[in-house]
Amino acid sequence: MLNWINVLVVIVLTSFATMFAMANQGEVQLRFLGFSSSDMPLYLPVFAAFLLGFAGGVLALSFSRRKHKHEIAWLRKEYEHLQKEVENLRNIPLQDDV
Repeated sequence: MLNWINVLVVIVLTSFATMFAMANQGEVQLRFLGFSSSDMPLYLPVFAAFLLGFAGGVLALSFSRRKHKHEIAWLRKEYEHLQKEVENLRNIPLQDDV
Protein backbone atom coordinates (compact mmCIF):
# COMPACT_ATOMS: atom_id res chain seq x y z
CA MET A 1 0.00 0.00 0.00
CA LEU A 2 2.78 2.44 0.95
CA ASN A 3 4.60 1.91 -2.36
CA TRP A 4 1.47 2.92 -4.30
CA ILE A 5 1.17 6.09 -2.22
CA ASN A 6 4.83 6.93 -2.96
CA VAL A 7 4.29 6.34 -6.68
CA LEU A 8 1.16 8.51 -6.62
CA VAL A 9 2.98 11.35 -4.83
CA VAL A 10 5.86 11.20 -7.33
CA ILE A 11 3.43 11.27 -10.27
CA VAL A 12 1.54 14.25 -8.82
CA LEU A 13 4.72 16.21 -8.04
CA THR A 14 6.17 15.45 -11.47
CA SER A 15 2.93 16.59 -13.10
CA PHE A 16 2.95 19.87 -11.16
CA ALA A 17 6.63 20.46 -11.96
CA THR A 18 5.99 19.84 -15.66
CA MET A 19 2.96 22.15 -15.68
CA PHE A 20 5.01 24.83 -13.87
CA ALA A 21 7.84 24.52 -16.38
CA MET A 22 5.46 24.74 -19.34
CA ALA A 23 3.69 27.78 -17.88
CA ASN A 24 6.96 29.66 -17.13
CA GLN A 25 8.89 29.61 -20.38
CA GLY A 26 9.66 33.34 -20.21
CA GLU A 27 13.33 34.27 -20.42
CA VAL A 28 15.10 35.81 -17.41
CA GLN A 29 18.64 36.93 -16.74
CA LEU A 30 20.08 36.46 -13.26
CA ARG A 31 22.42 39.02 -11.70
CA PHE A 32 24.22 38.57 -8.39
CA LEU A 33 27.31 40.30 -6.97
CA GLY A 34 28.42 41.58 -10.34
CA PHE A 35 27.92 38.28 -12.13
CA SER A 36 25.19 37.82 -14.68
CA SER A 37 23.91 34.81 -16.56
CA SER A 38 22.70 34.45 -20.10
CA ASP A 39 18.98 34.35 -20.75
CA MET A 40 17.29 31.18 -19.44
CA PRO A 41 13.74 29.98 -18.86
CA LEU A 42 12.27 31.13 -15.54
CA TYR A 43 11.65 27.61 -14.27
CA LEU A 44 15.39 26.75 -14.26
CA PRO A 45 16.40 29.12 -11.42
CA VAL A 46 13.22 28.19 -9.52
CA PHE A 47 14.03 24.48 -9.76
CA ALA A 48 17.68 25.18 -8.87
CA ALA A 49 16.60 27.09 -5.75
CA PHE A 50 14.27 24.24 -4.80
CA LEU A 51 17.03 21.65 -5.20
CA LEU A 52 19.51 23.75 -3.19
CA GLY A 53 16.95 24.12 -0.40
CA PHE A 54 16.23 20.40 -0.48
CA ALA A 55 19.95 19.57 -0.30
CA GLY A 56 20.40 22.00 2.62
CA GLY A 57 17.50 20.40 4.46
CA VAL A 58 18.88 16.91 3.94
CA LEU A 59 22.29 18.06 5.19
CA ALA A 60 20.79 19.69 8.29
CA LEU A 61 18.70 16.60 9.05
CA SER A 62 21.71 14.32 8.65
CA PHE A 63 23.58 16.22 11.37
CA SER A 64 20.52 16.09 13.62
CA ARG A 65 20.06 12.38 12.97
CA ARG A 66 23.72 11.69 13.76
CA LYS A 67 23.39 13.52 17.08
CA HIS A 68 20.28 11.52 17.98
CA LYS A 69 21.91 8.21 17.01
CA HIS A 70 24.78 8.95 19.41
CA GLU A 71 22.32 9.86 22.15
CA ILE A 72 20.33 6.66 21.58
CA ALA A 73 23.51 4.56 21.78
CA TRP A 74 24.48 6.27 25.05
CA LEU A 75 20.98 5.73 26.48
CA ARG A 76 21.07 2.03 25.55
CA LYS A 77 24.39 1.59 27.36
CA GLU A 78 23.00 3.42 30.39
CA TYR A 79 19.88 1.23 30.29
CA GLU A 80 21.97 -1.96 30.21
CA HIS A 81 24.08 -0.69 33.12
CA LEU A 82 20.98 0.10 35.16
CA GLN A 83 19.40 -3.27 34.34
CA LYS A 84 22.53 -5.04 35.64
CA GLU A 85 22.48 -2.92 38.78
CA VAL A 86 18.82 -3.75 39.42
CA GLU A 87 19.51 -7.45 38.87
CA ASN A 88 22.44 -7.31 41.32
CA LEU A 89 20.26 -5.59 43.90
CA ARG A 90 17.59 -8.25 43.51
CA ASN A 91 20.13 -11.01 44.14
CA ILE A 92 21.49 -9.58 47.39
CA PRO A 93 20.38 -11.83 50.25
CA LEU A 94 18.14 -10.19 52.82
CA GLN A 95 19.52 -9.88 56.35
CA ASP A 96 17.41 -10.27 59.46
CA ASP A 97 18.11 -7.79 62.24
CA VAL A 98 16.60 -10.03 64.90
